Amino acid sequence: MIRHIVFIGAALMASSCVTPSQTPGSGPKEPPAITKDISLEDALQAGIDFGGDTAKNVRKLVTKRKQWPMAEKILYQAVQEGIIKDQNTQLINAVMLYISGPVTPQEALFTQMISSGRPLARQLAWQMAAALPGKSMRAAMEREINRALFDDEEKELLVPAMASAVQANRMTTAYSVVRQGLMTTNSEAFASAMATLNPEQATIDFLDYLSQCPPEELRQLTVTSVNIFAATIALNHMMKYQPSVAHEQIEMLFYYAISRNPGLSDIASGLVESLTVKNQSAMAVTLARMPVWAQVAFIENARRNLTATRRVFLGELKRVTAQREIADELGEIQL
Repeated sequence: MIRHIVFIGAALMASSCVTPSQTPGSGPKEPPAITKDISLEDALQAGIDFGGDTAKNVRKLVTKRKQWPMAEKILYQAVQEGIIKDQNTQLINAVMLYISGPVTPQEALFTQMISSGRPLARQLAWQMAAALPGKSMRAAMEREINRALFDDEEKELLVPAMASAVQANRMTTAYSVVRQGLMTTNSEAFASAMATLNPEQATIDFLDYLSQCPPEELRQLTVTSVNIFAATIALNHMMKYQPSVAHEQIEMLFYYAISRNPGLSDIASGLVESLTVKNQSAMAVTLARMPVWAQVAFIENARRNLTATRRVFLGELKRVTAQREIADELGEIQL
C-alpha cells in the first residue's frame, strides 16, 4: 500500500510545483512519458527531477511492476547522494518517492540526513521518521534528541516535523521536549503529539498553555497569544481527559467559554458544563472569584441557551457569590 504523505510548508509547495523542471545551465525540460517500456532507473530519475504528476505515475508504474524492492535500493542511494548534490526540489522529490513505497525503515539514512548540516535534509529526516515508524527508527531519533539536548541545541528539535515523528513513533520519553515545543512555538503539531504520548499529563499542561492567553484577549475578535488550532486540540482533549477542578488555572476554561471565537467558546462551554455536573460547588466558587465582567458574560451566554444543568449551576453561583451585581443579574433569571 502506498503511504499517504503530507510534507510541511515549503517542502510541499516546492515538490508540487516541479513540472516542468530546470537543471542548472539548461532551458526548461518536459518530463518524459512514464510508459510500460521505460526502465526503472529512468522512471525513478524522472520522478526525482519533475515530481508532481510524474512522480505519481512513477509510483503507479513501480507498484504495477512489483519493483519496489529494487526501487527502494535505487532511491536510498539517490537520497544519500542528493543530500550533497541535489537541488531542494530534487531532494524533496527523492525522499517523497522513497517513503511513499512499501519500504523498510532505515535508521542509517535518517542519521545521515539529520547530521548532514543541511536544514532541508534535517526537516525531511523527521518527515521520513514520521512516515516510517519502527523500533530502529525510534532508537535513532532518541539518539539525535539526546545529542541535541546534551549539546544545548534543543532549538533544532523544536520543529513541527519532529513532533509528528515523535508522535508516530510513540516516543513517550520525548514528552518534555514536545511540551517545550508547544510552549515555545505554538505549533499544533506539538499539542497533537502531547495528547498521544501522555494523555493525563497533557491535560495538566494544556491548561498551562491555554493560560498564556490573557483573558481580555479572548474577548477580542483576534487571538494571537495561543494558536487557535492548538487550543482547539487542547480543549477537545480535555473533554475526554478532564482536568482536576483544583488546577490553579481551571478558571481559564470560563474565559475560553466566553471567548468571542465561537469555535473555542463552544468547546469550552461544553467542557465547563461537563465539569459542573461533577464538581458543581467547586466550579461555582471558582467563577464567583473571577472579575464581575467575566461572571456577567458567562451568565449572559448561559441565559441564551439555558439547559437544566446550567440552570442548576447558576443557582449554585447565586448561593455562593459575594457580588451584589451578580446576585441581581441572577435574580432576573428563573432558577
